[in-house]
Amino acid sequence: MKTIAKLLILAGLIAGAAVPVIAGPGPDYWQRMKTAEEFAKLKAGDKVLYVCNQCQTVTEKTIASPVEAMEHCKEGAMLTCPSCKEKVRVVLKGAPKNQSAAREVTYVNDKGEACFFVAKKPDKK
Repeated sequence: MKTIAKLLILAGLIAGAAVPVIAGPGPDYWQRMKTAEEFAKLKAGDKVLYVCNQCQTVTEKTIASPVEAMEHCKEGAMLTCPSCKEKVRVVLKGAPKNQSAAREVTYVNDKGEACFFVAKKPDKK
C-alpha cells in the first residue's frame, strides 16, 4: 500500500511540473506593440508576430523597411492575416487633441471588434 501511495505522489509531482510547459508562455511573453513610437524603433530585418484572434494563429513577419513598420500604426491602414486572409483596419484609441499622450494602436475587423495584434518577437535567451 505504501508503494502505491508513493507512486501516486510521484505521479502528482510530475504532472504538476508539466503544467507550465503544457500551458505555454505567460502573458508577459508577448511584447504587444501599442504605440507609434514602438513601431518607429523597428528596423529592416526585425521580426514581428501577427497574432490573429479570429483564426487563433501566430505568424512571424520580417519587417522590410521602417516605412513598412510605420504602416502597422497608421490610422485607417489595412493589414491582412496571412493565415485566414481576414482584413483588419488600424484604429488609434485615445484623445487626438492631447498630443502628449500616446494613442494606442488597435486592429479591428469589419464589425469594429478588436481581433488582431502585432507583437515584437521575443529575444532568444
